[in-house]
Amino acid sequence: MISYSQQTGLGNLGNTCFMNSAIQILCNTPGFADYILNDIYQFDINLINPLGSKGEIISSFATLIKDLKSRKYPYIIPNSFKKTFSKFYNIYYGNEQHDAAEFLLYLLDAINEDVNQIKKKPYVTIPSSKGREDLVVAIESWDVHSQRNQSIITQLFQAQFKSKIECPNCKNMSITFDPYMMIQLPLATKKNEKGIFYYLLDDKYRQKQMILSVYKNYNFEWIQNEIRNQLRTQDLVFNLSNQQKNIEIRPEDDIQYLRQQLQNSKLLVRPMNIQEIQIPYNYRCHTLITHINQELLILTDIITIVFDFRTKIFEIYDYIEKNYNQQFKCQFDLYLESNSQQTEQQCYFCHKQYCKYCELKKCQHSLKYYYNFISQPNFQLNIIVKWYGQGVPMIFNIDTSNFKQQDNNEQFSINKSSLTIYDCLNFQQQQQQLDENNSWYCNQCDQHVKGIKQLLLYSTPQILIFQLKRFKSSDDVTQKIKNNIFVKFPFILNMVKYVTNLKLPNDYLNGNDINELKYKLFGVINHYGELQEGHYNSFIKNQEDQKWYCYDDSQVTEIQLQDIVTEHAYVICYERQN
Repeated sequence: MISYSQQTGLGNLGNTCFMNSAIQILCNTPGFADYILNDIYQFDINLINPLGSKGEIISSFATLIKDLKSRKYPYIIPNSFKKTFSKFYNIYYGNEQHDAAEFLLYLLDAINEDVNQIKKKPYVTIPSSKGREDLVVAIESWDVHSQRNQSIITQLFQAQFKSKIECPNCKNMSITFDPYMMIQLPLATKKNEKGIFYYLLDDKYRQKQMILSVYKNYNFEWIQNEIRNQLRTQDLVFNLSNQQKNIEIRPEDDIQYLRQQLQNSKLLVRPMNIQEIQIPYNYRCHTLITHINQELLILTDIITIVFDFRTKIFEIYDYIEKNYNQQFKCQFDLYLESNSQQTEQQCYFCHKQYCKYCELKKCQHSLKYYYNFISQPNFQLNIIVKWYGQGVPMIFNIDTSNFKQQDNNEQFSINKSSLTIYDCLNFQQQQQQLDENNSWYCNQCDQHVKGIKQLLLYSTPQILIFQLKRFKSSDDVTQKIKNNIFVKFPFILNMVKYVTNLKLPNDYLNGNDINELKYKLFGVINHYGELQEGHYNSFIKNQEDQKWYCYDDSQVTEIQLQDIVTEHAYVICYERQN
């Protein structure tokens, strides 16, 4: 037989492109392909595992892989393997289209059971996390998993999630560590980009601008964390301003909701490098945001002073000088907020149209005196403090006109032209509140609650597989809608930021290094069209000649690097570099 010089494809048996693309991925998976080709699997076949096929699936799969690697034919018809696999997974009988990611998981699970070194699986108890360190519980949980699963699959493909659920009422928290073979990444839908201005109270009073891309279902906590990461500080004051009204913002608030209420708002951030101001007052009003107007914003931490109507203006000056100005040590003036800043109505105090604020001179008049000018019932008289100095006016008088002239190198920017896999990882790790149909039982409250859930990566495996969740249910329960957004992914993926614990024993973490957690791309399964009527192929780096090929059923062609990352990516496969 003459050896075929090119790569070998797999013939389509009728809508079996989902199967062909997954098989070609495993055929070129580092470490796993050698395990098959060198017949190591034969020593591991478990003939008594009731959850396995007594070696039928792994043996049939190995025969197919060896035929593919022999290069004797331009393509092979995988009829024998499909028949064997369908014998144990009868949903794959027939020629219907199926999901490639789902098939890949089924196949890995089947191989795991066929070569599982645990002859008799013991009954195990899930470790409790109550009051114990994560490291201890995580190792115990992995040990429990290893008592039932020991195979090439657990060594190469599996690692741990850290799952947290918190009761919103009593703050009772449950933490579990669960194994995974594939990370399903939700696709955050980009909404818009917002300019975020931040100001520093130090010797260099310079304004900078950050551009944030905000995605659907992101909450305010994500914005806070993103800004902290960019500015490399945890101490920040956050303030959303609105021309119309005050609004309380909480970390769990949905961004879409905030956007609807704050169409013309600005988000202002400044690091807190001054002591918190403690002041005496006549009355105290608790608010989270004190609004003045778009151009004058108070960013101090959140106390509104309500003066008695008999208080005189010079007393207010003295009060602010004594209690506030110790921090700033500069001149300041008081202003009355006008009623006409956005209308043609005359100002109550100076009688001008479009007046923003009127200067309030230091005098003997009381606040009651100024109420005599007001004809509108229930009008709230607001006094604005304006400081004059090097840094403070930049906080209270916001001028963004010079931002466009700034050197781009001096701006922090996370502006994106498209979604990236890092965006998906960030989104996947956000807190989510469970709905009523998926409630969690809190043993302290003794009731089912809509818990706050967060799924984190506690460790990562040697072979890291992502599935982009492109399909979601529609109103028609028989159909699913596909999200075709372009998700960019790198050839070298850095996972250090997304793993919660890197300091673990090598046997447990499979060699993860706290300073190095980089992965290199070796395969992509693409999907074209809709779920039921679509088509799969795969872009794979061949482990023998290190070239990239497009495996499209029976057709195999070499592909250039610039053509690998496309909007059709569905399953993305990485190998850890070290």
